This record gives sequence, structure tokens and C-alpha cells, in this order.
Amino acid sequence: MTRRLTAIFFSCALLAAARPGPLRAGADAGTTAANFLKIPVAAIPSAMSDAYTAMVGPDSILYNPAALGLLSYSSFSGAHNQYLEGITQEYAALLYSFRYGTVGAAFTSVASGKIDAYDADDMPIGKTSTSHRMMMISYGRSWPHFNEDAGRLDPMLITPSWTKVEPVTSFRPRSYRFSAGVSVKKITEKLDEETSSAQAFDAGLMLLLPGHFHMGLAALNFGGGQKIVKDTFQPPSSVRFGVAKDFHTMNDVMIFTLASDAVKYRDTAYYNTTGVEVDVMRMFQFRLGYKTSKDAGSRLSGGFGLNFDRLAEKDSLVHGMRADYAFVDYGDLGATHRLGIQLIW
Repeated sequence: MTRRLTAIFFSCALLAAARPGPLRAGADAGTTAANFLKIPVAAIPSAMSDAYTAMVGPDSILYNPAALGLLSYSSFSGAHNQYLEGITQEYAALLYSFRYGTVGAAFTSVASGKIDAYDADDMPIGKTSTSHRMMMISYGRSWPHFNEDAGRLDPMLITPSWTKVEPVTSFRPRSYRFSAGVSVKKITEKLDEETSSAQAFDAGLMLLLPGHFHMGLAALNFGGGQKIVKDTFQPPSSVRFGVAKDFHTMNDVMIFTLASDAVKYRDTAYYNTTGVEVDVMRMFQFRLGYKTSKDAGSRLSGGFGLNFDRLAEKDSLVHGMRADYAFVDYGDLGATHRLGIQLIW
């Protein structure tokens, strides 16, 4: 039993590392389970300090399922996060767009690796480990919905860096577009020999206005309690509201995208995140983000990306491929590094 308690202790240390720093005052401060869900993993949103609620892309499945309804192409996104103290995090998402909307599935996991375990007399008793997993299924749909848009980019969307996906050229009134989405999650945490699980769900809305102006609202990780040993804890539910807009130079040589989110977790105070992406010639991307939360360490993040879709043939199965890097600095605790890849077809 002591070994199990030791595993729980180290697991709590892992989850606290998700948001280093003192807990804020609140009725539920420090009482949530599955806090690994707070650790950013996807490379592009991480570089922009998670200001992604109003953005549309394969990684939107983690931030606002409504954005999936605005995707007209199928895609894959994956990432590896080299986190603090040897902790690693993996992520993969697969999205399929069809005439009735977009469905998606995603998986994230956090592993502590081998941890020294000690008994009540502080004597080593071997190794133990912790693992944390989340699986989700999502669906999003937009209104008005145009079946003929399949495989084409909506001109109302913030311009992505993909060059092999043809834009919609037919005229129709474009005063607004609205989308909604939901996700269902299965959360599992293993602490040495103890396993606990819970179900949660996400829901989101998005509104597109003329001039590539996006607005998004999402409620994430709401659901039943998760029993750990004898106590029951709620998942780290949050509410996010975001806006996003892009700005183009002549001939689209450079495209600047600015996004900002207001975020409130059930166990922390409200904070704001702001991210910017600079796209150069639809090939190179540079990103920077800033978070106002009062965590220990740096509030800055950044990264870059490279789009390889110009190397793909126009009629090939894969229309686009990109690789991205992001870092998030935690001050004295060290920097974390994420490598990501995306494919579209």
C-alpha cells in the first residue's frame, strides 16, 4: 500500500507541474483530477500560448469541436512533447470530413517513466510509474452547409498556409457562417497498481463574420467525478472564449494572424492568452504567444513551422504536409519542447 501511495504522490507532482506555481484562491482550488489535460501538447497552439478557441485547423479538436464543422478536408495531426523531469506526452488526431460535417478521434497520453518508490521508513523498494490517457470522439457541423465545398477552402476562413487545396470560387451570400460541435472523452489514470477513470464532454460554438473574423466559445472537460483511491474529484473543466483575425500584405507575401482567448478553469483564476503567427510565402511560419496567468516561470511561448505541400503533386492523395516546433518555458523548471506533424487529403 505504501508503494501505491508513493505512486500517487509522484502523480500529484506530475499534475502540479502542468501549471507550476501557487494555487489561487477558489472554492475548488487544487481539487481537480486529470490535470494532465491542462498540459498543451499540439505544436501549433502551444507556440501561440493556446490561443486557439477561434482558430480552425486539425488541432481544433482539443480546443473547440465546433471548428471541425468548418474543415472541408480530412487530416491527421500528431505531436511529441518532451516535458519536465523526463515526463513525455504524445498526441494524435484523425479527422474525416464528409457531406454531413466532420468527425474526429484523438488520443493523448502522459507517462512519468520509472520513478523510485520508498516505504514509510524512506527505504527504496524498487521502481514504479504513472500513466494518464485521454481518448475522444468529436463531431462538428456548420450552417449554412454546402456539400459542393468538400475538399475546398471556404473564403470566409482565416487563410491557412496550404497551397494545394483549392478555394471556393462560386458566388453566394457570405454574411456569416455558424458551426457547433461536441466531443465525448474517456479519461484513464494509472497510479502504480491503482486505476481510475471518468467520462467528460466538450461543446463549442463558432461564428464567422466577413473579413476573416472568427469568434469561438467552448466548454471543455465537463462530466462526472473521477474516483482516486477513496476520494472523488472533478475533471479540470474550463470555459474559453476566443477571437481571431488575419491581415494580408500585398500579394499575400506575408499573412499575420492574431488570436486571443479568455480562459477560466474551475480551480484557477481567469487569465488571457494571446498568440500571433506570421506566415511567409505560405511556406514558413513563425509564432509567438503570451499568457497572463501568474504561474511560476516565463509566460512566453514560441515556435516555427515549415510547409512542404508545394512538394506534393496536385493530384496526389496527400495534398499537404507540414512540420512544426514549439517551446514553452517554465523558468527555473526548464523549457519544454514539442515536435508536430500534420497531413491533409
